[in-house]
Parts: sequence; C-alpha cells; structure tokens
Amino acid sequence: MRALAVFYDPEGARFQWLLKPGFRHVFCCLDDGRYWTMFDARDGRPVVQTVQASDYDLKGYFEGEGYTVVETEQGRPLRTPLVVANCVGLVKAVLAVRAPFAFTPFQLYRHLMRTRS
Repeated sequence: MRALAVFYDPEGARFQWLLKPGFRHVFCCLDDGRYWTMFDARDGRPVVQTVQASDYDLKGYFEGEGYTVVETEQGRPLRTPLVVANCVGLVKAVLAVRAPFAFTPFQLYRHLMRTRS
C-alpha cells in the first residue's frame, strides 16, 4: 500500500532541544486506493482520520507547507512489533518498518531514505 511519512516541527514540541530541526515529529498517511488515511500520535494520543481522496496530491500539499515527505510502501505485517510509545513508534507500527534503532524522527527518516526503492 502506498504511504507517506511526513516530518516537521510542531509548535511547542516536547524535548525539541534534543531533536534535529525539521524532524521533531512524524506522522504517516496510507492510500487504500480510495482515500488517504492519516495516523498521528498527537500529544501521546493516536489520531486516525481520513484526510483526502486517493487521487489528491497529498505529498505535494505537505511539501508546499514546508514539511519533509518520504514516499514509501507499507511493509509486510510484523508479528511482534516492539516499538517505543511515541510518534516514531506509531509510524513504524503502521508502516511495518523494521528499524530497531530508529527512536527519533530523524533516525526514522534516515532509515526510510536508505531502504526506499
């Protein structure tokens, strides 16, 4: 399934001084062929919502807003996804990303850039 990982700096991000500018938060969107669905761990609460029709250029929209976007694919299902309970953990679980040492948005970004086809 086609997917987007979206990286940006939200207002008032916790621990922002520890994280690389431009990579202080991440969320993902999945295209099921009809709609884009967003998965976002906002303030520790997962938010899942349909955001646009599948034919909408969602990547272009987010890039126009100044976000960093990686187009990728949802991986094979994970049997036991051990993830940290943060925005990176949610994205790794939804996209079935096997990156055991990606704990920050920038580490996840680097992993996705290395493994994309």
